[in-house]
Amino acid sequence: MTLGWEKRSGRRVPVNCPVQILLKDEREFLGLAHDLSVDGILFDCPVQLAAAEEAEITLLPPEGSFITPLKAVIQVIRCDPTDSPHRFMIAAALRVTK
Repeated sequence: MTLGWEKRSGRRVPVNCPVQILLKDEREFLGLAHDLSVDGILFDCPVQLAAAEEAEITLLPPEGSFITPLKAVIQVIRCDPTDSPHRFMIAAALRVTK
């Protein structure tokens, strides 16, 4: 099911919170999540990720929050350079882990 004119399956919610990115080779980076939906996330990252690459992310709640971090496995859909050096905008599908 789509919402309105969009082809997405769920509405995007702005989140603007830190996200830890753990790559398969054990490298870890910190980025900023911009929005989240039921099956995807948009975040910036200091390294370029390849389409279809998988990683684990942890969405960090605001300092002092009682909300637990959200952990998920992502699969990169696209990676676009930004106007800032060494920053890339990552659109990814996600699966919540246990």
